[in-house]
Amino acid sequence: MSKTDFSTRSCFAAGGAAAGLVSNGVAFFLLIFYSQVVGLSPSLTGLALFIALLVDAVSDPVLGQWSDRLHSRLGRRHPFMYASIVPIAGFYCALWVPPALGQTGLFAYLLLVSIGLRLSLTAFAVPFAALVPELTRDYDERTRLINYNVSTSWLVGTVMAVMMYAYWLADTPEYPDGSGILRQAGYAEAGWITAVIILILVTAAVAGTHRHIPGLANNIRAREDKGLGAMLRQIHTTFSDTSFRAMAVSGVFIAAAAGTSTALWAYMQPYFWGFDSDQISWMLASQLLSALLAFTTLPLLSRGREKKELLILMTWLLLAVSAGPVALALVGLFPARGSDVLFTLMLAAGVVQVALIITSSIVFGSMLSDLVEAREAAAGSREEGTLLAVQSFIGKVASGAGTFIGGIILSLIGFPEQAQVAEVTPEVVNRLGLVYGPALGLLYIASIYTLGYYRITRASHAETLATLAATE
Repeated sequence: MSKTDFSTRSCFAAGGAAAGLVSNGVAFFLLIFYSQVVGLSPSLTGLALFIALLVDAVSDPVLGQWSDRLHSRLGRRHPFMYASIVPIAGFYCALWVPPALGQTGLFAYLLLVSIGLRLSLTAFAVPFAALVPELTRDYDERTRLINYNVSTSWLVGTVMAVMMYAYWLADTPEYPDGSGILRQAGYAEAGWITAVIILILVTAAVAGTHRHIPGLANNIRAREDKGLGAMLRQIHTTFSDTSFRAMAVSGVFIAAAAGTSTALWAYMQPYFWGFDSDQISWMLASQLLSALLAFTTLPLLSRGREKKELLILMTWLLLAVSAGPVALALVGLFPARGSDVLFTLMLAAGVVQVALIITSSIVFGSMLSDLVEAREAAAGSREEGTLLAVQSFIGKVASGAGTFIGGIILSLIGFPEQAQVAEVTPEVVNRLGLVYGPALGLLYIASIYTLGYYRITRASHAETLATLAATE
């Protein structure tokens, strides 16, 4: 199959929407919820999510290999996806209603629920992502299919974030001047409503792709080696591929940068930039344009171009738009806090930044999909699950590593806990900006450097497809 129909693309949109609700909720609000509202220290909050991320580092490739090898009447992918539906929604809801516990108890609760959520999301996201190279081998159609998934993920996730600030975390007389982010009841109500929506969306994505199972089963190539040892050896072989390692390491760096930016966004807007809840809601609402901008412009930007060069350019632009305004503000070359010009500039910068994050995620996923045929030619078997497990892992790095780094930054600068905006001193606010900018810069530059080792081009992909066709 070269082209995908609208029904299939809609399923990928539904899956992306569900993932967007989970990832945006965790990335935007989890650090500030547990550290400022619940009272768990930022370093322990970040540590819990970092440990959960380490579990992902093992579970994602193992489940990817498992789904590559599974033989069942539901094919290789769908048994895992069906099993994930209820746990994803349940663990997400539990995340926002922690019991009243001390520091150790809260840490253990957050750790266990986070691991449960991540394992459930792995069971859905890894096999679901592996469907892309199975459904189409076309160099550009893969980008188009992932575009539906990722753009919808950001669009729906942003809508929910807007609702959080505009309704559930809106300022009240009890929580004035941007301090509505401290309202615990708002997080709880938003958590269970979002969980119900996630349940519906994941069900639609899994059931909607069920009809493709007979065709997907034809992609199975029998393996003589069985057992856990053979599975781990195959994972090691896959990770020995230079282009694959480049994508994996580069993806971790860029996701950590984006995740750090997102985790500290709820701090930067009211504390560093001085925006109130209404302004923050407008900034989030404007980012709906980002998803639409990415969805409509990426097909034009990617047509006839090399994906690697396009991703490198986007990463440099991300560095400039993410850290540039903060650096200029610290040296007094940016509009003053409280001015309309500042709000307008940051509104525009936010739209561009999110559009770049979306488009870079899409191109990254498409580049991973192109590795499938390269590995098939080299190893004689298809490894969609193992390869695309990286995409699932990278998505969770954005929240896990980002929250971990964000928590460390807050602890290093001595950011006070459960503090309203007016109670934070200018010295602490400046330290936040001084650490925030360089941290993003180092992560983005490391991502660009490692991406240079990726070797697949449009021409080499076409040659690989021709070689495989000749052997079939």
